[in-house]
Amino acid sequence: MGSRRCAALMLACGALVCGAARSSDLGAPSLEQAPYVWEPFDEIRAGVFAHNLIHDEDAPVDLSIEALSSPLAIPGPSNPSVSWLLQPRLAVGGMINTGGKTSYAFAGFDWRIPIFGKLFFEGELGGAVNDAVRVPTWDRVDMGCALTFRESGGFGLQMSENWDVIVSVEHVSHASFCGGTNPGLTNFGLRIGYAF
Repeated sequence: MGSRRCAALMLACGALVCGAARSSDLGAPSLEQAPYVWEPFDEIRAGVFAHNLIHDEDAPVDLSIEALSSPLAIPGPSNPSVSWLLQPRLAVGGMINTGGKTSYAFAGFDWRIPIFGKLFFEGELGGAVNDAVRVPTWDRVDMGCALTFRESGGFGLQMSENWDVIVSVEHVSHASFCGGTNPGLTNFGLRIGYAF
């Protein structure tokens, strides 16, 4: 008799717990994430760069403008230490020399890697098209061809939800695909970004 009562009591408690769980599920908010929406225009940046300190063109200042998309949603691991690799943003922009020397437009991928707190590292890889001369002079660099590779890297600080400051260096060159000489351009500068 005692064992029957104990079993009945356990069944009754189990039914109460299951019933309570079911009723709480009815009113519980959904844990499903909102559907992913890709934004082609998510952030805009402006910057000032020292123009080509390695191979001087006697025009020391470049103005930079850049637009970035929201991160692409490529399926992969959810670990934030490595998920950044599969979440690049598309970047398009230009580096305009204020002295009428070599300028270029660029496009590529941008990766943002959190370091600590609001500090992050950012790298970009893509291509560029330039208006360089094809015969070098004392104040102009022959880029070898109009189409080049572009790499950029730097450290940034997220000042607020919308504002970033990034110190970066970028390089454009053809990696010897257009001939034996490959001087390229290397610029150092500061960008300020505003995310919408």
